[in-house]
Amino acid sequence: MQAHAVPSNNFTFPALLKACASLRRLLPTLQVHAHLTRLGLAADRFSAAALVDAYGKCGHANYAAQVFDEMPECSVDAVSWTALISAYSSNGCVDEAFKAFGRMRGWGGSECYGVDVVSLGALVSACAVGGGSDCLRCGSAVHGLVVKYGFGVSTHLGNSMVHMYAACKDVGGAWRVFDGIPTEQRNVVSWNSLISGFTLNGDPERALRTFEDMVSGETMAVEPNRVTVLCLLKSCAELGCLETSSWVHEYIRSQHSPLLVAKDVAVLTALIDMHARSGNLALAREIFDGVEAKNVVCWSAMIGGYEQGPCPEEALRLFREMLVERDMKVEVKPNAVTLVSVIAACSRLGASRPAIMIHKYAAVTGLDQDARIASALIDMYAKCGHIVHARQVFGEINESTRTVVSWSSIIGAESIHGEGIRALELFSEMQTSGFEPNEITYISLLSACSHAGLVEEGKSCFYSMEKGYGMSPTAKHYACLVDLLGRAGHLDEAYNVILNMPIEADLALWGSLLAACHLHGNFKLGEIVEKKLLSLDSNSVGHRVLLANMYEDAGRWDDVVRMRVGLRRSGLRKIPGQSFIEVGNEVYSFVAEDRSHPESEMIYKELDCLDERVRKAAKYLTETNSNVEDRDIAGLILRCKYHSERLAIAFGLVMIDKHSSSRCSLRTATPILITKNLRVCRDCHTYTKLVSKVVGRQLIVRDARRFHHFQDGFCSCGDYW
Repeated sequence: MQAHAVPSNNFTFPALLKACASLRRLLPTLQVHAHLTRLGLAADRFSAAALVDAYGKCGHANYAAQVFDEMPECSVDAVSWTALISAYSSNGCVDEAFKAFGRMRGWGGSECYGVDVVSLGALVSACAVGGGSDCLRCGSAVHGLVVKYGFGVSTHLGNSMVHMYAACKDVGGAWRVFDGIPTEQRNVVSWNSLISGFTLNGDPERALRTFEDMVSGETMAVEPNRVTVLCLLKSCAELGCLETSSWVHEYIRSQHSPLLVAKDVAVLTALIDMHARSGNLALAREIFDGVEAKNVVCWSAMIGGYEQGPCPEEALRLFREMLVERDMKVEVKPNAVTLVSVIAACSRLGASRPAIMIHKYAAVTGLDQDARIASALIDMYAKCGHIVHARQVFGEINESTRTVVSWSSIIGAESIHGEGIRALELFSEMQTSGFEPNEITYISLLSACSHAGLVEEGKSCFYSMEKGYGMSPTAKHYACLVDLLGRAGHLDEAYNVILNMPIEADLALWGSLLAACHLHGNFKLGEIVEKKLLSLDSNSVGHRVLLANMYEDAGRWDDVVRMRVGLRRSGLRKIPGQSFIEVGNEVYSFVAEDRSHPESEMIYKELDCLDERVRKAAKYLTETNSNVEDRDIAGLILRCKYHSERLAIAFGLVMIDKHSSSRCSLRTATPILITKNLRVCRDCHTYTKLVSKVVGRQLIVRDARRFHHFQDGFCSCGDYW
């Protein structure tokens, strides 16, 4: 147009600005703005309104407001006001959007001036972006205006309000608005908004039922689209049901095959996430390997699936692949979501080398400034046995960017290392800094008190939840309190807590009390707890095993047989114990009686050698009035002889003998670190104390509850865990 010397006018630039708005590109918008100014058309009402709209959609509400404020009063109309409100709305400026709406009604001299479907829709969208209770109140007020001015029949506005109520966590309000849309006017957006709303608010089952209603003929069936499929896959991922996931995959294959044929990356990624979270990692990996142009979301979904499943070591391997991937179609760089999953995998494995490498990567890329990454790093270092590094990461977080999650992470880190006093000091410092604790903070704090035996301090913290912050304790908090009292031997008090608490006791609560009964040999209360547990869930394997062990300690062999035969007949199996040890750049895993390792013969020879040395050490300690009784020595060695942590320790010692050079990560000065997925048993705990003495080396074991630092025959937990 310019090349042909055709002059521009005030109709040219609104069209150009509309294109800029659609593309969300700031630079062309600035260039058009410059042309308008040079031609003296910046004050034109059509051009100015289009400019306000374009800046808003390019993510610059401040520029939009500046243009609006510079408009001559004669050029301002309902369209430009609505453009300003929309600009604020689309950029999450909720307060500014409502202030502009109020100014518009006052400017027009009538409370209904400019109030239409577009302006009200913009306010509803602003509330949806903001979320929370304040936005819910504002959104409800807008809903009142919708009804007052007769816009309730608008399907577009109705859909926006369904989404707004769901985003503000008022599912009931979302359903009421949806139900008020006439059946014949409900479109695919209406249904998608409701389905995603249920999923967003933790009710995937209702989301799936809503989908079934959507496609059934009884409600004037609506044809699902790509967005529906994505919502459906998200719901199934949240549900985590293998059978339902298989059904949904088959539905997509038969009814929406073009999405699969076209290799839609978003749909394939959602499929990967769904199958991974449903436990079908093999199928998830098969789909992942078939994706041609993998983006960072796709990689993150598969890595996250491995991390959350039984294969955290695979998450690390896949992350290494991602770093060396050279896909010409898509430039793949890990983001914060990717790193959170990888860091969590390191946490589960207790793998120090990858942990340090990932921290360096986060620092180089600047991702360590992300609050989520910093908090995850604190947790990772703590679970890898490096509490000093965890404290260092927390100390390096700028005080202005610290969050309640950061504080909760460092308190939790101190907790698993048995540093109860330090955790209490951090909690006090957190309060002094103006942060209010949340539910996770209190769980970490109560656990810290429990591990350290700080009964009175723990009780004080528990009761401060409601008194100090109006926070009602959940079942998890009550479980922590019961564990705190039970470990300390206050079994009657723990039992009374369960009987008198305002919520129904679940398996975890009764399980905590049962563990305490086992620890302190209170078989009378244990039988009461047994009946409660079996009435709640007769298939609870872990609790049945604990009951059998308790009866075995009491010598009640008939009850032991009854429990174990019941387990065998029901076909139930307990979660197998699994231990991990890091050697060099690899993480090795062991299960009980594991002979799959190439070095198995050497490992079992080393274990026999250890047993003999432990026998001699135990005999010596007995003769010197130690608390290891002579009749316990043989049983201590033979019971749980091939438990996974013993095999891992033996493997670690084998690798020391095999690689005695200074280059080995297991050289003499370095502790052996073992990570176990279950709580370490009493026999293995005592055995490991003796091993640490006979081999003259620190052994660190992280079990499902806490860290145990074994050295010279003693444990950091003081045999209180």
